[in-house]
Amino acid sequence: MKLYIFGTCSGTEPYPGRHHVGFAVEHCNHLYWFDAGECCSYTAHLMGADLMRIKKIVISHTHMDHIGGLGNLLWTIRKLDGMHHTLVNRDIGLYIPDIRAWKGVETMLRYTEGGFRCDFTISPHEYTNGVLFDDDGLRVTALHNHHLPHEDGAPWRSFGFLIEDGKRRVVYSGDTGGVDDFAPLMPGCDLLLMETGHHHPPEVARELLARNIFPGILAFIHHGRDILDRYDAQVSALNEICPGRWKILNDAETLEV
Repeated sequence: MKLYIFGTCSGTEPYPGRHHVGFAVEHCNHLYWFDAGECCSYTAHLMGADLMRIKKIVISHTHMDHIGGLGNLLWTIRKLDGMHHTLVNRDIGLYIPDIRAWKGVETMLRYTEGGFRCDFTISPHEYTNGVLFDDDGLRVTALHNHHLPHEDGAPWRSFGFLIEDGKRRVVYSGDTGGVDDFAPLMPGCDLLLMETGHHHPPEVARELLARNIFPGILAFIHHGRDILDRYDAQVSALNEICPGRWKILNDAETLEV
């Protein structure tokens, strides 16, 4: 399984060399996009991730650092397809936990260049817990978390994901209330993409080890001040706790799982 990392920053103030979170999984010559922070389409295009192969977009929750680049991503796809007519999937699935946010993005697009007229469609799906899709062997399962306030009986609005291709299992925490939120997804996990915007990396590593659910590789994404301002200290602590089993992700890199 190949992952393209487009953005690795949380919703902190703008930080040199990092943009808000977004990544894609490559499977069967298609791209499956997860979150769409600022500049995600710009970074993807420049690093060689072919936007004309995008098939589905999954948004974990609708905070700006996860959705702020969605409109530009779709606009860029329209622009590139208009120039080259090479978009592989003429219907792009959009999975979003609050359809109201998509309506806002859609309205913005309708009032930009050309009324956003294009030769492909976007099919939005408001989702909840469970399998979002099983597409040519790529299976994505959503599980709610406690990043956002929740009232009994109301829809869950923030999720983490298990991404499986039959050989590898990747867990993306999303913005999370803690390990309890995604622990049910962890058995057999080859790669955990864990956010640091609200959690301390060494503490997360210790808890995963103590609960015997440490993944093959613990990769940190969605960085907050704890890593950005104390990078060397975090590296030193992680080397003591789980040497060789962790990675701090950067913008515009790829991972093979």
